[in-house]
Amino acid sequence: MNTTRASEPKHIPRISMNTLGVCSIAVDGVVQSTVPSSCFRIATYLLLSGSRMMMSRQRLKSIFWPDADLEKASANLRQNLVRIRRFQDENGFQLIGSNFTLVYLMQHGIDWDLHDFLDALDGDDEASIVSACELYGGDLLADIGASSPEFEEWLSDQRERLRSALIEKLVGALADSSLSPPARGLCAHKLLAIDPCNEQAFQILMTEAAEQGDHARLHHLFARCERQLMNEFGVGISDGTRGLYSQLSRNLHSHPPRNGSS
Repeated sequence: MNTTRASEPKHIPRISMNTLGVCSIAVDGVVQSTVPSSCFRIATYLLLSGSRMMMSRQRLKSIFWPDADLEKASANLRQNLVRIRRFQDENGFQLIGSNFTLVYLMQHGIDWDLHDFLDALDGDDEASIVSACELYGGDLLADIGASSPEFEEWLSDQRERLRSALIEKLVGALADSSLSPPARGLCAHKLLAIDPCNEQAFQILMTEAAEQGDHARLHHLFARCERQLMNEFGVGISDGTRGLYSQLSRNLHSHPPRNGSS
């Protein structure tokens, strides 16, 4: 009797890519050490500037190797795409593809912080706001070495655009009275990480500290705010923040926590 053993299903690796802050690609949770830096640059450029996440080879050559002649630029792009394809094949996934004229993204099944962050920026609910905070790990391609002046100028503009978009979203979220206290605290912490002189964020965290009966933290936040503003802009703290601190301090002294801590 002839029996055929059923073939086992092919393992599909779980791929996650980070390009906000420290750049990495992890395969089944294991961060890979051999990712070509061009993989991060080209994928990011395609996502943010490509038409339907694709772009002509000619445009990529002009942004990454603007000073090279056509033959050299073509060779450089071809070599980088070969390295990327080899890395993808070795790890069983597809992110960047190409043909004779185009380079394009094929990111189905890949968890990419930048892609998810852009989706979160478009949302207005609390979950989207929290997601945006958690996904923004730092500046775009923060630890990738310098490339051509043209690409670096583009990258600088994109970093500022993403940072400003997140600040705008966080400022709006903190003005929303329906935001839950944990989400409000998360937004305030993230806002201060991006904009260390934002008094609105300091006010939120000072109020949180007072509600928790933590006078030491309240004082630390006020002093930190005053120091940041003086160091950065040479100005004192606003009357609004100073008045809030005084009010919160008085309330804490009038109604100390039950455990007696301050």
